[in-house]
Amino acid sequence: MSRPSAPSMPTKTQIEAVHAIVLKISPGARISRVGPDGVFFDYPGDKSSDQGDGGNWSGKPFAAE
Repeated sequence: MSRPSAPSMPTKTQIEAVHAIVLKISPGARISRVGPDGVFFDYPGDKSSDQGDGGNWSGKPFAAE
């Protein structure tokens, strides 16, 4: 049996594409980290993110749940 391949990192093009989309939703969004699981963002200007439960983004696309 062959070994499963290691998870791959997103390409620069994929990172730029998702960043452009997220900026349309939340202009203050910043990339916090990039890894094999995807691109993660911080939303410093979004007061709803301070609630700890996702605030207004809960249950919507790009919600961390």
